[in-house]
Amino acid sequence: MAVSSDCVPGIKETVVTINSSWCKKCGICAAFCKKKVLVQHKNKTIGIENSENCVGCKTCINLCPDYAISLEVKEQ
Repeated sequence: MAVSSDCVPGIKETVVTINSSWCKKCGICAAFCKKKVLVQHKNKTIGIENSENCVGCKTCINLCPDYAISLEVKEQ
């Protein structure tokens, strides 16, 4: 699942991707996402919402124990 965001002035467009086959649905990424881009649904799956709020801080990537999240910063 990939979502693109380019609505924050001064922040380059980013694409967040979750590899669902690697993700064990622990929810750490959603719990620590200050912008609430990543959310954990009732069925424990991780979803990408409010993607326009992503600032590319990479907290989700650094905390994911399964290396299931990637973030690509697009050149403009």
